[in-house]
Amino acid sequence: MRWVEITIEARDTSADAASNILLEEGCQGAATTQIADEPSGGGPDIVGYLPVDDRLEARLENIRDRVRQLPELGLKLRSKQITIRWVHEEDWADAWKKFFKPIKIGRIVIKPSWEDYAAQADDIIIDIDPGMAFGTGYHDTTQLCLMALQEHLNEGDTVLDVGTGSGILAMAAARLGASRVVGLENDPVAVDAAQANVNRMGLDDIIKIELAESPLTFKGEADLVLVNIIPKVIIGMAEDLAVKVRPGGKLIASGIVPDRAKDVIGKLESVGLELLEDKRSNEWVALVTEKQA
Repeated sequence: MRWVEITIEARDTSADAASNILLEEGCQGAATTQIADEPSGGGPDIVGYLPVDDRLEARLENIRDRVRQLPELGLKLRSKQITIRWVHEEDWADAWKKFFKPIKIGRIVIKPSWEDYAAQADDIIIDIDPGMAFGTGYHDTTQLCLMALQEHLNEGDTVLDVGTGSGILAMAAARLGASRVVGLENDPVAVDAAQANVNRMGLDDIIKIELAESPLTFKGEADLVLVNIIPKVIIGMAEDLAVKVRPGGKLIASGIVPDRAKDVIGKLESVGLELLEDKRSNEWVALVTEKQA
């Protein structure tokens, strides 16, 4: 399979907006690397990857248009032009590794399979190889979910992770004490990557990864539902998500930019999910909601 590597030359003030553009246009992750030695001053490069398929041309054009509009919104860039590089799967894998180092969020340590890490006594290690699924734990949206998981998951809970990606949240839930975890994903490549990570961690007796387009694929109700996607998708599937939360259970929704938080809250409340907590990090929001018993 061939991929394109997309680089946006951002400033610190525009980095989150640039990351959001890549996520919303189909990149399942966005890496940030700081560039400090330019004559015009430093700033981060925001890098994402898209598969070469019949959606690529439209996605790239959307990214170009949205990046050009950022300065009009007061978000400066080092360049309005995006850089595109064609890569093969094996090249992609090597390129991605340079961005991915161990990171600790609360008690949870997300560690790439090829890196060593000196664990502390209370660390919960999640050992992953994101493969083509991205999902490294570096993004604020994932970190917000991981913090909320540590605060709201109870021993023995059943957890549904909608849009599981590389399986980070599903594996964290299992290691935090969930008795059953189901990760749903509509991308076959991500399903394979998540399943490989689950197998590597020896969690296949707790976690089941499924290829699915809808939360309704999950049979029954969950004590805790996780959805770390984008506002449009969360709003579109809100009713189906609510159906899968048991009375008294919780839904954690992330991947939300502040301007859309009110819309997402309104939709979730309209389907019976009451807002308990609004967690924020940089330019991202996660919502913890509860279904009334």
